[in-house]
Amino acid sequence: MTETVIETERLRLRPFRADDADELARWLADGEFARHLGGPWPRSRVDEMLGRIARHHAEHGFGALAVEDKATGDLVGRSGLAFHSAWPSDPELGWWIAPERQGQGLATEAGARCLDDGFGRLGMERIVSIALEDNLASRRVMAKLGFRLHERVASEWGELWVHAQDRGTGTRGKSR
Repeated sequence: MTETVIETERLRLRPFRADDADELARWLADGEFARHLGGPWPRSRVDEMLGRIARHHAEHGFGALAVEDKATGDLVGRSGLAFHSAWPSDPELGWWIAPERQGQGLATEAGARCLDDGFGRLGMERIVSIALEDNLASRRVMAKLGFRLHERVASEWGELWVHAQDRGTGTRGKSR
C-alpha cells in the first residue's frame, strides 16, 4: 500500500493498519453511526472493507485513509479519495468521524486537506462527494468545502446526491 501520510493542524491521515479494525468495527456496529452507511455492519464486512481499501491503494496510488488525532494517536475517523461504485468516473471524497468526536470540525479539516491533495499532488480535475439526501451533516461539510449538487443517481442504497467540485472552482481544492 502507498504510504501516503497527510497532516493537518490536529490530524494525521495515514494508511489503515490491522489494529484499526477493532475500532472501526465498534463504530460500524452502532446503528446510529452506520445509518447512512447501510449498517450496522458485522465484523466480517469491516475486514472486507479494509481489504478493498488496500487493493484500491495498490491499484490507484490513493484511497481512504485512517484519521488519527496527532496529540493522542487515537483513531478518530476515515477520510480520503476513492472511486465509488455508484459514480466510477470521478474520485469521491468521503469521511467518517468517530461518534464521540463528531461536531468538532474534524470531517471538514480532514476533507479540506484531502481535497487539496487531490487537486494538488494527485492532479485530479474533478472530485465528487456523495451522500444520501437525509445525511445532512455530510452535506453541510460538502457545502463548507465548496461542493455543489451535481446530480442525483439511483443506487442500491437509495437516491444518492452527487456533489462535485472542479479544480479551482470551489472555496477549497485550489492547487497550492
